[in-house]
Amino acid sequence: MPIETQRGILVIQLATHWAALPLESVERITPMAQVARPPGLPAPLEGVLNLAGAAVPVLRLDRLFGLPAQTLGLYSSLVVMKGGAGERVAILADRASEVISIPESTLLPIGDQLVFNGCADATFRRGDAVVHLLSPARLLLEAERRSLAEFQSMAQQRLEGWPERP
Repeated sequence: MPIETQRGILVIQLATHWAALPLESVERITPMAQVARPPGLPAPLEGVLNLAGAAVPVLRLDRLFGLPAQTLGLYSSLVVMKGGAGERVAILADRASEVISIPESTLLPIGDQLVFNGCADATFRRGDAVVHLLSPARLLLEAERRSLAEFQSMAQQRLEGWPERP
């Protein structure tokens, strides 16, 4: 009997909704930290995290997807995702719930025409909840991604302009 392919997934909570990210796109999970909030940020951007000298933009998926507002609390987390060409972005989650491995056959594909920009690949059930498996590469439109990269570059230059603390 063939062995079924398993998929590593990080389950996160966004307000009252559950979502998941492919584990291969997750670099790290950090507790909520203070982020810089320069003026003029677009609504889906919470700010910029200084992660060991690297400027990492922090996205609010609740705002991006029009969900009820997240309330930051004791278990709020930043999920730092790695992208191509060294890009990094963090997602603000009410909590990073668990890392699981599920059989590929339990993922129900979502057609691109059913979600904006194909930002979710599939759904699966976790207990009574329906969880959407997000596609990190398609969370933002191409124009939004370019704008975010420019903003990140400016934030990085500004961060490098400050002297290091002893």
